[in-house]
Order: sequence, then C-alpha cells, then structure tokens
Amino acid sequence: MANNRQQNLFHIILQKFLPFWPLFVVLGVVGVLLAKLFLLRTEAHYQSSAGLIVNDEKKGVDQSQLMESFNVFESKKIVENEIEVIKSKDVVEDVVNTLGLYSKIYTSGFFKDRVYYEDAPIKIVLMDPSDVNINADIDEVEFSVDYEKGLVYIDGEGTPFDTWVGNPFGGSVLKFLPNGNVKYSLDKIFKFQLIPTRIRINQIVSNLYVGAASKTATVVRILYTDPIPNRGNDIVNQLIDSYKKATINSQNSLASNTLSFIDERMETVGVELQAVEKDLEKYRSKEGVINLGEQGNLYLQNVGDYDRRIGEINLQLSVLDKVEKYVVSKSNNTGIVPSTLGVNDPILGQLLQKLYDAEIEYGQLSKTTAENNPLLTVVRNKIDNIRPSILENVRSQKSNLNASRESLTTNSGKYNEALNVLPEQERMFLEINRRKKSIEDLYDFLVQKREETALSFAPTLGNVRVIEKAEASIRPVSPKKSVVYLIGLLFPIGLGLAYVAGRELLNTKILFRSDLEIDDNIPVVGEVAYLDKPKEELLVTQHKDLFIVDQFRRILTDMQMYDGGKTIQTVMVTSSIAGEGKSYVSSNLALTLALSGKKTALIDLDLRKAGVSQLFHLENEIGMSQVLGDGITLDVGVQKTDNLTVFPSGDKTLNSSNLLVNDNFKTFISKIKKEFDAVIIDTPPTTLVTDANLIASYTDKTVIVVRHDHTPKFVLQHIDETIRRKGFENCALIFNGVKMRGIIKQGYGYGYGYEISASDKEKKLITKVLEKFGVKKNN
Repeated sequence: MANNRQQNLFHIILQKFLPFWPLFVVLGVVGVLLAKLFLLRTEAHYQSSAGLIVNDEKKGVDQSQLMESFNVFESKKIVENEIEVIKSKDVVEDVVNTLGLYSKIYTSGFFKDRVYYEDAPIKIVLMDPSDVNINADIDEVEFSVDYEKGLVYIDGEGTPFDTWVGNPFGGSVLKFLPNGNVKYSLDKIFKFQLIPTRIRINQIVSNLYVGAASKTATVVRILYTDPIPNRGNDIVNQLIDSYKKATINSQNSLASNTLSFIDERMETVGVELQAVEKDLEKYRSKEGVINLGEQGNLYLQNVGDYDRRIGEINLQLSVLDKVEKYVVSKSNNTGIVPSTLGVNDPILGQLLQKLYDAEIEYGQLSKTTAENNPLLTVVRNKIDNIRPSILENVRSQKSNLNASRESLTTNSGKYNEALNVLPEQERMFLEINRRKKSIEDLYDFLVQKREETALSFAPTLGNVRVIEKAEASIRPVSPKKSVVYLIGLLFPIGLGLAYVAGRELLNTKILFRSDLEIDDNIPVVGEVAYLDKPKEELLVTQHKDLFIVDQFRRILTDMQMYDGGKTIQTVMVTSSIAGEGKSYVSSNLALTLALSGKKTALIDLDLRKAGVSQLFHLENEIGMSQVLGDGITLDVGVQKTDNLTVFPSGDKTLNSSNLLVNDNFKTFISKIKKEFDAVIIDTPPTTLVTDANLIASYTDKTVIVVRHDHTPKFVLQHIDETIRRKGFENCALIFNGVKMRGIIKQGYGYGYGYEISASDKEKKLITKVLEKFGVKKNN
C-alpha cells in the first residue's frame, strides 16, 4: 500500500511539472551559461601547502643535549603559541616587504584582469613600503617598457631602471627593476597599482590557515590560497623564512642583552680583581710573607668558599632586581627581556617568556585595532595577570636568597674570628688572599657564562624544521567548476519549479479536478477539454474533434444515459456563476444523445440569457417564455437533427421564477417526458435566481458545471451549501474548459485532470520517465 502511494505521488509530481519541461530546459541552459560567465569573471584560486615541525615542550619533542648546551637562551616552544606567531601581522608584513607584494601589475581583460607575477615586465620596489597613499589601490597608472633603452614610460616620460623616482600616487619614492626572464614589445601597455601594506597584510591573513596537523602532533600545517600558484608557494615559503628570522631575532636579542650584562659585570669584577692582586703583591713585598700554616690554609679555603657562594647570591639578587625593575616599569610595550643568568628557576623563565609574547601580541594588535577593542582588552588583561605572578616569584626568591646570604655571612664570620687568633701577619695575608680567591671564582663563572651566551648566536634554527616545502594544488580549490555548474543548473530549475508550483498554489481559481473532489456525495462525472473555436463552431456537429465527442459520451455513460439504461431521463444542467459553460455542456450532451439514436429534447429555461438558443441561432423563435406564460403546446420545439428537438427560450423576461411555479410548466414537463427518451434542461446559475431550485424537483439528475481557471475556489462552498439546503438530489459535477498545462500546447487539457488523455508523444514520455525511476503507471 505504501509503495502504491509513493508511485502515485511520484506520478502526480511528474504529471504536475513535466508539461513545463521546455521552461526547465531553457532555465537550465541559461543557468549553465551564467555559471560559465561567472567562472570566466572569477579568479581561480590554488592552494599552497607546507609543513614544519615545532619543538613543543608539552609533547616531548626535544633537541639533543649538544644542541641544548649551545642554545642556552632558546626556550622550548608551544605549538599553539607558534601558530599565532607564524600568522602574526609582523611576520606577514616582512613577507609583503620581502616579496614586494605591495605592487600589482596587470592588464585589463574583457572578463577579468590579467595579473602578472613571475612574468611581470618589471619589479616595483618602494624605499619605505609603509609609506603608501591609503587610496593608491583605487587609482592605476599605465606604463610600457623599453628594454633596449632601459626605460619605463609613464605618460610619455621615460624613467631609467634602478633609479629612485617620485611616486605617482604620493608617498615613498620607488624604482623599477627589469625582469631578465621576459621581454615585451614597447606597444604593450601595462597597468600598476600600489596597495597599502596594511590592506595587503589583511588580504594575506584572510587567505591563510595555520594549524596543528592533529592534537598530539607538533607538525604545523600552513595553507594559503592565491590566484597565482607560484606566488602562493613563494608567500608560504617566505612566511616560514620570516618566522625563522623573527625567532632568531628574538633569541639573539635576549643573548645580546645577556652579553651586555655579563660584560658589564666582568668589567667591574676585573677592576676589583686587579685591585686585590695589587694589594696582595704589595703586602708580600712589604711583609715578605710566602706561605701559611695548614690551619690558616683550611680557614682560608672555607672562608673563600663562603665568599664565592655569597658572590653568586649577590649576582642572582642583582639579576632579580633587573627583572623586577623590568616588570614594574613596563607599560604594555615590547622590549628586551632581561637575562635570568644564574637564577635556577624555570618557572620564572617561562613567566617572562609569556609576558614577552603577550607584549608582542599587544604591540601588533595596537597598530591595527582601537584602544577599546575586545581583543586588545583580553591581551592587556593577560599581561596584567602575568605581572603579579612574576613579581611574587621574584620577591619570594629574593627573600630566600637574602636568608641564605645571612646564613653564609654568619658562618663566614666564624672563620674570620678564627683567623683573628692567627698572628697578625698571617691573618692579613689570609684576608687579602681570601678576597682574591672569591673575586677569581666569580670572574671564572662570568667567563663561562659569557662563552655559553656567545655560542647561542650560532645554531638557533634547531627548534623549527621544515618537512615539506610549499607546493600548490594542481587544480583550483575555488571556485569548483562542478559545484558552480551544478548550482547554475539546479538553482534556475528550482526557481522554475517554485514559479510553477507557486503560481498554481496562489491562484484563486479552480485548476485541478482534485479541488472539486471535496465531498464523496458529489461525484465528478467527467471533464471537458477547452475548445479553442469560434462561438458558432462550439457544437460537436460543427467540428471534427472526435476527442471532445468522446468526452461527452463518457459523461453520459457515467450518468447511465448513453448505454440504453432507463434510470435517468431528465437532467438539469446549471452552474454557480455566469460564464462557466453550462449552455455549451447541455447543448453538446443533447446532441451526443441524439447522435446515439435517442429521441432527445433540449429545453432552454435560461429565460434571461438564452445561451442554448444563441448556440442554435433560435433567439427570435417562439419558445419557453410563451409556453409557460400562454400555455402554448409542444409545437414551439425546433427539430435540429433527426433525433434532437430544441425548445428555445423565447422572449427574454425577468419574471421567469413566477412562470415556473404555474401549472403550465408541470403540464409541459409531463408531456415532454412522454414524448422524448431523454430531456436536457438548461437553467440559469444558482447564485443569480431561484429558477434552478424550482426546476430541480422535476428532474432525475442535476449537473453543475464548473469551469477550469474561471470558477473561484470559494464557489465550491456555495455549491455544497446549495446541494444541502435546496434539496438538489442525485447531483454531479462536470469540469469544463480544462486547458492544457505547460509550454507546448498539444493535446487537450493535459495535466490538470485525471481522465483527460495526453497526446501520444506525451504519454510515451511519461511512461519512459516512470520506467526509468522504476515506477509503473497505474491504469
């Protein structure tokens, strides 16, 4: 049962839209042509892809111990942070400036511009790329190139290659460099524009994707889409190089700052060491002291050890003072992070790195966003949250170091007291020697750290490794031709379907037979196709359309009047409103019965309009108005065929209802039934007068005519009320004037009803389509 419903539904949908197939074909062709035009006017974009590995401290990717010993100032990376650095505007700006992407050289085409990159006739170099007129990308300058003379012609004026000249857009001066790989004729006209760096950066960032290959991997995937594949590859490769350069500069800045600090300390310690050596030399020369006793050496060794440790603590306190000063004095401005030399606390180093990264991000955003921008506020809050943590860490360490220094100072004092009991000469010698050893140890420590710092300048590329250089896709990633053509094909067809369905859905007139099947007690006995004939050729005897005659035969058969049955003899034909074709239907029903051999009477009781009389050209004959008013006999009937007698309406009258209630009508009807095998009565519309209500009681069947695309839908409610309230019995509906649906007008009314046949071609087409989808048409 469900399968049959699906088949019927599919058949109904196919029948609903198939008549409009020429419209859908035209819309599909137009859509494909528009899609082709769209592709011609739209630049194809290719995707360049590259990959690199970042050493992530959270994911266990470490360098060798040798490399770590070299890169003492290189902090381990976090993939998420490095992704933000790679696509940061400072890094992208370096890409724009390095590749000269602030200039666009092109020629105008019919559909779109032809942009040049590697095959550009020249390269445009700006002395200061940041100094470009903000509206430079709107204007354009035409130029040509003479390679033999080495000149670029702008407005007829030649400019030599590799010479700084004024900018036609204003701003930084520029120069033209020749492209040695190509040569164009002098009459070839090119155009160029200068694009402000900020706009070009935003364009690149919008087409750039940087992300981790997976949650557990440290591989970073870089994707970039560009209309020119080679330019996309160059941008991605340069982006990696600029990221490496930014990383190196950051590490070298930290190492340079540390070297400056160490050199400053070494200079101070060196002066102190020279002074104490001179003091020792003077003391030996003056007192002649060469060696001390074993106890004195032991005391001296212990005191020297304590002094060395106190010196290291002093160094750490000095470093922490610098860090504290850096954190307190900063105001969201990027700068050089102070060295944490000698401070063995990895947490402090990580906090300083996070603060530095946040300040870099704040500095980048502040160049392009407003002060109250939410993104800027988030970064500023992040900086404000990191600073208290650093200060708390520094002050905690300083407190611990001060306590350690006090303890060491106390212990050192004990040994100094012990030295006081030695002979004065030995005691003074040990005191000077102790100071010398303490300074020497500190100086050796600084020398060691300086060498480590110097080594960090060289191998700074170990934290990033390129595993895949940029390579562009073979086919464009956008727009996808198949998708564009599919949309271009389906979208117009969808609009056509919506137009067809919407036009019929919003139509207030009756279009389909299903609209009439509102009540099982009021059957639809048949449909009559629209006949495009002059009024004088509407009768079936006046044209050769056998299809129309067959329709009337089928209707009469359904009413049990055509097959010799005696059940129905008298039929009243009426309608709800004027113009629905009741006179046309009643006349042809009578003619069809007469042609079958039945003796038939056709009575025109529409005494106001006389539609039947007009069809038979009997407007001026004596008729029913005289019969009902004067009691004239049946002689008023006019025999039109061997078996058909037409009773015209006679003189028009507005008093028809009174005529129908007198005895003359009853006498007339009773005689008619005796004289004829079948009686067809044409009456006025039920909404205008009560004539049909008066006549209905004398008939065996009432036929109400409803006309396609003419009768309003609200009339159906009136028909239902008329049948229930006015006593119409044995009622039926005829769907008249059914027009053909679709574009190609062939056949009769195909598509609106269920019983009207299509042309043979249309039948075959529907059958083929149904069979293609595995649906059998139900007969």
